[in-house]
Amino acid sequence: MIDRDRYPIDPWRLVETSYSHDEVGVSETLFAVGNGYLGLRGNSPEGRFAHEHGTFINGFHEVFPIRHAEQAYGFAEVGQTIINAPDAKIMRVYVDDEPLSLDIADVREYERVLDLRDGVMRRRILWVTPSGKEVLIEDARLVSFEEKHLAILAADRHGAERRCSGHHQLSDHQPARRRGCLWRHSRRAQEGGLRSSQG
Repeated sequence: MIDRDRYPIDPWRLVETSYSHDEVGVSETLFAVGNGYLGLRGNSPEGRFAHEHGTFINGFHEVFPIRHAEQAYGFAEVGQTIINAPDAKIMRVYVDDEPLSLDIADVREYERVLDLRDGVMRRRILWVTPSGKEVLIEDARLVSFEEKHLAILAADRHGAERRCSGHHQLSDHQPARRRGCLWRHSRRAQEGGLRSSQG
């Protein structure tokens, strides 16, 4: 059964409203982006706790001989298995030498969205550091369909008070809660960010 509080229904977007340490492997799979040649698993860009750090390139694999008890015509002789490329998604976050790691962080607000219209995965987090500082973290990830070798990652980190100006929407169907001044969200802001080159 899908938890609709965590994954609310949206016609074009896969929306995740809370982080779960126990289901990190599932969410990394759901929020993966790719174009058939280059694939990025949906693990967090901080590069710390993850089920698997996945960066995959079509054709980047290893081969091994297949040994059969008896040889016969038509039996495969060579096997192939895809291997994980070096992870280029990592952008570590430190505030006063305090690292962000979602499995232990004090996360007050969380939203991750994979928009199927433009192929962009976006994430917004409000993190309270061990020293009590509020940090708003926004990032986005895109793998291009037109330029198969191209992946784009964008990140913005700043104090949450800079974005505080009244009540805003966290998503189209979900009003901001608990700290209603934290998130700016509008259709213009959403569509004005990264765009895929698919037209």
